Amino acid sequence: MSRLEPLTMPVPQSASPATPAARFHNVEIILPRQESQAAAQMICEVFRAANDLFPGAPYRTHVRDLATQMRSAPDGWKPRTAIFLGGISTRWTLNSGEKASLQRICRQTPRCLFAGSAIFLLPETGLNTRYETAVHANFAAAAKEEDLPCAPAGTLTTVSDRISTAISSFAALRLLTTYLREDRGAFIADAVCDYLGLALGPTADHSRVSLQLRQAAGGDALIVKILELMQRNIEEPLLIRDIASQAGVSPRKLERRFQEKTRTSPLAAYRKLRIEKARQLLLHTSLPLTEIVAATGFGSRSNLTEWFKREYKTSPQAFRKQYYAEREPQRSLA
Repeated sequence: MSRLEPLTMPVPQSASPATPAARFHNVEIILPRQESQAAAQMICEVFRAANDLFPGAPYRTHVRDLATQMRSAPDGWKPRTAIFLGGISTRWTLNSGEKASLQRICRQTPRCLFAGSAIFLLPETGLNTRYETAVHANFAAAAKEEDLPCAPAGTLTTVSDRISTAISSFAALRLLTTYLREDRGAFIADAVCDYLGLALGPTADHSRVSLQLRQAAGGDALIVKILELMQRNIEEPLLIRDIASQAGVSPRKLERRFQEKTRTSPLAAYRKLRIEKARQLLLHTSLPLTEIVAATGFGSRSNLTEWFKREYKTSPQAFRKQYYAEREPQRSLA
């Protein structure tokens, strides 16, 4: 088989290359033989979003297979979460070498998730405990035949001590939400889900800057209300006194609360939201700079360029050019 190279998420810019390994939360995503790394992309994206929004104590993921790379894991290797990601059409089977790797991982990892066909690995883990298992309908008959303790039909996920199960990789996303709550708290878990569109209700239009300010403010109701007003008025920015009036407070109280809760001024926060919007338009649209200026309320190209350079150390035009230049080799390989 072709060797699976580890798919490793980049460390956020705020984290130093010398950051001790203990500061990272290592997540191992284990795939069956011959499975494409693309099968793990959705799971990686959840942890990547958590890092992107809230860089402190980042997650570091690797995608591996049992057959090859588990035997050469580095000294001191001890993941905190292992996710065994099986499909829903083909059963996951093991050879003797893979069984030894499986048992090693489960001995060393505080939290294990088995999704899809990975439930058939449970009897081979060596944990000597029968866990209630969420079983996809495709595997229900086989699971009963092998005397797996199946959860009631319709159960999407189960959690029993350190072992969790899910009927598929999609259902596993629900468990990742639970993991984020355990690791980082409810605010961050909900923010990541909202950012990715995993929330169960209508999602709000929160940007990364907005979410970081909300976290810094501890969810302060006034700050949240102000940020929502700012995000609704990016194209034609309001005066701070008008924002204060709509929020039902004095400009002085607004300034004081912002400084106290977020360590920045409302004007600076508003400007960062607009610069972030400009960045999104530069990367994800082909709009000319004049239209981006109008869409972010900066009034002139020179004004946008000045503030953009302060934030990103380069001009908007150079930023866009570099972004697409870095991705050109990937396109040519497609």
